[in-house]
Amino acid sequence: MHINNNEKHPRKSDLDVFLAAKLKNANFNTGFYQIPVIPNSEINKPKELVLWSMRHKCANKNECGLIFYEYDCKFDGKNGIYNILKYGSDEEVNSLIKELSEFAFVVCPDYSVYGNFPNYKQIEAMAKSREVGYILWSHGIKVVINYRATYEWSYELALSGIPENAIISIGTLGALKDKESRKMLKDSIAALIGFCKPMVLIVYGYAPNDVFEIAIKNNIEIWQFDSEIAKAFGGK
Repeated sequence: MHINNNEKHPRKSDLDVFLAAKLKNANFNTGFYQIPVIPNSEINKPKELVLWSMRHKCANKNECGLIFYEYDCKFDGKNGIYNILKYGSDEEVNSLIKELSEFAFVVCPDYSVYGNFPNYKQIEAMAKSREVGYILWSHGIKVVINYRATYEWSYELALSGIPENAIISIGTLGALKDKESRKMLKDSIAALIGFCKPMVLIVYGYAPNDVFEIAIKNNIEIWQFDSEIAKAFGGK
């Protein structure tokens, strides 16, 4: 029996299930959590923001930013964006990249992060968001970092990999429902501004002056967009 040592035998490990190949050029020199850096993308204020689940209804994608501020089941799971990049065939990945390239920019997915989540779950959610963002950026898509933090311990994690003077996106749905949530959001915004001095904050949802007071005082431009829920109720 002749064995050709040069012949490549497919192995399960050849599947990039750890996203190692797609992240191999990323800069992980971002402190303890080593969240990959997503470089700044130059973008103009979009005409509107479009939810992932409504992207097929968008007629002028090049004037719109794509966002993920909706229930995780809309964009996560077996057929979600993360698993397409992780387990999808080359054809599926290329089809996704081609579709998302049509938008003016894409905001990193907003995987749910709640203060009562175990710490490892919060770490996982934020890491997945940045992994997706970096991979899309590496394919030439303009990417905006989604910022989401909970209690003070999570600031280092949430701020990892964010460059200075960046355009940052924040979703406020559910983050203003009570005093504790409101304070948590306000404090996390103060941490963001103190750490990386963002150039612009894209806000999906209500942006009350008292919560974004520090951004206003620091002359940071705020691009606020009403949520689909607010639009349905006349902006309230």
